Amino acid sequence: MNEQSQTIVQDDAISVTFSYDRALWRRGMTGWWQSVVPTEPFIKRAIFWAFIWLMIFIVALAVSAFGLSIWYVGTGLIGAGIMISVFAYLQRTRMSRFWDEIGRHWDKAGETHVTFDEEGLMVDDDVSSRALKWQAVDAIKPVRGATVIRSAITMLVIPDAALPNDLTPKEFRQTISGWRGI
Repeated sequence: MNEQSQTIVQDDAISVTFSYDRALWRRGMTGWWQSVVPTEPFIKRAIFWAFIWLMIFIVALAVSAFGLSIWYVGTGLIGAGIMISVFAYLQRTRMSRFWDEIGRHWDKAGETHVTFDEEGLMVDDDVSSRALKWQAVDAIKPVRGATVIRSAITMLVIPDAALPNDLTPKEFRQTISGWRGI
C-alpha cells in the first residue's frame, strides 16, 4: 500500500495520518528489536567472535590430540555451518509469511490516525482504536524513514513523510520524548 500522509499541528498536539508501508514496518521491527536489545559496539562483537573461533580452534586441536583426525572436526564444523544456513533460510521464509499476515491486518485497517499530546497518544484506524498514556511507552527509536514507538510487545511506526514540513523527525522525537518525560 502506498504511503499517504496528512499532518495537523495545533494546540500543543501533533496529528498524523498515514497508510501501512510493508518495507517501513520491516525497518520498524528492527528498531523495535534494537529498543529491547541494543546492538553492541563493533569492537566488542569482533572480540567476542574472535574468542569463539579461538575456542573452536583449541577444541579442534584438543580433539586431534586424542587421535581423532582434524578432518573430522572440520567436517563437523562444515556440517554445523550448513545447519545454521538451513535454519537461517527457513527463518527468513517464515518471517516473510509473518509479514504477509501482518500486512493483511494493516490492509484492512486502512488509514491510521495518530494524535500525540502531553497526555499520550490516540491511535485510530478502520479496525481498532487505542489510547496510550506516556507511561505505557517503553521506547522511542529512530529508523531510516520513520520513528518507532514501542509499548510492551507492540509497536507503532510513524513515517517521517507523515510529519509536517516544519517538523523534522529529530524534533518530533524530541517533542514526544519531552511529553513522555525522558
